[in-house]
Amino acid sequence: MNVLQSLTELYNSQDQDSIFKELSRRILRNLDQMRRITIYDVAELTNSSRTTVWRLVQKLGYQSFSDFKFALQSASSQYVYYNRMMERKSGGDPEALLREIQTQMKDSVKVFTEKITGNELEQWVDQVAEAGRVHFYLPFRSAMVYSFQQNLWMGGKDTEYCCLIPEMLEAARSLNESSLVLMSTIEFTETMDMTEVFQTIRARGGKIWLMGNAESNYEQYAERRIMMSDANPATWLLAFESFILALSERYRQKYIDKKPHSSHG
Repeated sequence: MNVLQSLTELYNSQDQDSIFKELSRRILRNLDQMRRITIYDVAELTNSSRTTVWRLVQKLGYQSFSDFKFALQSASSQYVYYNRMMERKSGGDPEALLREIQTQMKDSVKVFTEKITGNELEQWVDQVAEAGRVHFYLPFRSAMVYSFQQNLWMGGKDTEYCCLIPEMLEAARSLNESSLVLMSTIEFTETMDMTEVFQTIRARGGKIWLMGNAESNYEQYAERRIMMSDANPATWLLAFESFILALSERYRQKYIDKKPHSSHG
């Protein structure tokens, strides 16, 4: 996850009166002033204390203000690169952009069909059903994952969805040998060191399913590599959503639809 994603996630996950929500908002609204900053500058710009800024840096998962500063400077100076989901092919032409998106959708179908078979889906669903806890550690929010979580709750599973590294690490400490963690390494995920998260999952006996659109530095920790592809981010995300939909719906068909439900009234 890159620093802009992390700040946006923190902003969206905080209560309205949270100091971290306001601090994240002010940083995101003033990215053009973040190219040459100190912790004093950020505190002054955001009308907060150095201690509060440092706590924000920690909540985002950075080990030092220098690491946060470097990430923020890179993101603010290269924003077009950091926030690019598609290649610059449309040249500002809206019709060309729509055609390019249609191409991405077609390409995602190819990735989806090449990476998943019915037999594999059945095996994966059964392994999900065998797990006591199913966690999702992803650098983005997904409506399909939320839907899957609802099915998991109905199936009697403990489930958690984390996007920030400190949250992942805290959640990982609650895992056990019956736990399964679906993790993604799409694009910028590996710009931050996630070694401790992976090591904690394995130390607790949890199993890792690794997914992404690029080679990962963490493949040694994974029990399974699923949906690994060199597709561009937009194509891969569309294929990923389809994969989660398939996993969720098949899980529901096998383990929820056939369960007897009590009637009321």
